[in-house]
Amino acid sequence: MTPEGHQIGFNSRRPFQLTEPVAEDPFHTPTEQIMAEQSARFREVLATDGRAIKLIQLFDYLVARSSESRAPKEVEIAMSVFDKSADFDTSQDSTVRAYVYRLRQRLEAFNAGTSGSRLHIPKGEYRLLLLQAADHTEPGDTPSPAVMPTSAGGQRVGIALGMAFVASALLWLLLWGGSAGRTQHAVPPLAQSQLWKPIAAHPHSPIIAVSDFYMVAEGGGDGQIARLVMHSGIQSSLDLDAYLGQRPQLYSALHDRDIYRIPSSIAMAAVTTLSLAGEVRQDHAMGDIVPVSKISQDLIDTRNVIYVAPFSQLGKLRSPILPILGYAPGSDFEEIRDTATGQTFRAKTDSATTSSQKQAGTAMGYDYGYVASFPGPAGNRTIVIAGIEDAALAQIVRIVADKQQLDAISRHIGPAAAFEALFQFRTVGDLVFETRLINSRLLKLAPGGTVHR
Repeated sequence: MTPEGHQIGFNSRRPFQLTEPVAEDPFHTPTEQIMAEQSARFREVLATDGRAIKLIQLFDYLVARSSESRAPKEVEIAMSVFDKSADFDTSQDSTVRAYVYRLRQRLEAFNAGTSGSRLHIPKGEYRLLLLQAADHTEPGDTPSPAVMPTSAGGQRVGIALGMAFVASALLWLLLWGGSAGRTQHAVPPLAQSQLWKPIAAHPHSPIIAVSDFYMVAEGGGDGQIARLVMHSGIQSSLDLDAYLGQRPQLYSALHDRDIYRIPSSIAMAAVTTLSLAGEVRQDHAMGDIVPVSKISQDLIDTRNVIYVAPFSQLGKLRSPILPILGYAPGSDFEEIRDTATGQTFRAKTDSATTSSQKQAGTAMGYDYGYVASFPGPAGNRTIVIAGIEDAALAQIVRIVADKQQLDAISRHIGPAAAFEALFQFRTVGDLVFETRLINSRLLKLAPGGTVHR
């Protein structure tokens, strides 16, 4: 791998310090922190068992879905955790039920002899609850869960499912894209928010532009490929040509094979956004999902486009987005830079994190999420939903699904045709247990109604 290249994974990090103080956190509650801390401790116990990989993946999925009012269905778990196909027959395959049973047993053993609030999976259900300390239900009963707020902290948890090829992501896209025909009902309050109102009122459903990663093929002069790597400065074949033009000694080592990947965490964020975009519309039309590498200029200029991407990937979008936004990708995958002040925000691991916590995936740290909305040249609308890492991207998707959070932004900036907001997240592994709005501000509109900086 080249010195400037990066393999996909969690980078080591230095202790984090904000360059300026942030406001008091209006979203964090003790209940949310208990949920995050309990989840992190239980996940650390699971991680000590080398055979519990699928149990950990199942637990991560249930944690990510725990803030939703609807429990996930068996088939949803089968597809997202166990790589089953869309025609998975739950009556013939008990994989999900067996693993949920094992996970419930592990939780009961984890809770044995302890008092206070605890994690629980009710019998006959596929959801994770936090029971109140005063709850003393019998083992066979279905306990009452702790009431979790619907704030950003309440929708607090991120999920990282690793790297998947485009085919795996398309399975999600086809499943969700085929569910557009629904019974009409009243437009939800979320459709009246500043972020979603233009999408809800537009005659055409939006395009969800999902970020796909260009992969550089490394190999020798014989043409054999040794591995595929991501490089923050190489996001297309044209970028690779320019890179090699400055480093001719690497011509035999780096190759273009027109390979793109969509991590499953990004695919999950995209399909969640796809569903959300359909829910705010009265006709519930869910639109289309298009990889960023395949999106056309015509779509950018005429359709409402919702970009779902790691923040580092915004630089490859074929539209004048970066000059419009007040923030830009930094020097590597882990950094966001304020273009006006030069201040940088980095995803970091806390200095107090131990090596055992890093190995168990329970390292404490910070991550950042971003949302922006502005009009396009033809009366269309562009929305950007981004995060530095998987936890932030998943959490920012939850924030844009929460009208209380969006209303908090609106109260700060007032009525606005174009705005942006940056959030800081306190994380434990891939779990988010604290959310802070760092900044929200207007984007300037040119006389013609389009945005300029």
